[in-house]
This record gives sequence, structure tokens and C-alpha cells, in this order.
Amino acid sequence: MSRFQCIDCEREHGTATSCPRCRTPRGQVELCRSHGARHVSRCGTCRTLARSHSGF
Repeated sequence: MSRFQCIDCEREHGTATSCPRCRTPRGQVELCRSHGARHVSRCGTCRTLARSHSGF
């Protein structure tokens, strides 16, 4: 199961569509299963997620 973090309130949760705390339907960022929100440059998953979040 993927983990996500809300950009507005920074809560981690399991839903990609909205934050269960603040109900914001936008800004749900997928987290790396190994490193969470902490980006690790040598991790392929972190690099892929960082590219998808930045729009590149």
C-alpha cells in the first residue's frame, strides 16, 4: 500500500485523492516506501517520485 503526504497539513496517510485530516483534494504527494518524505539521491524510487512531483 502506498503512503502519501498532504502538502497543506503534512500528515501522512494512505489515500491519493484527499487528506483525511484537512479534506484537501489536492497536493497528495506519494512517499518512498523506504525513505518516506526524506529524499535519498541514490534511491531509484526517490528519484522517480521527485521527477513525478516536479513535473519533469
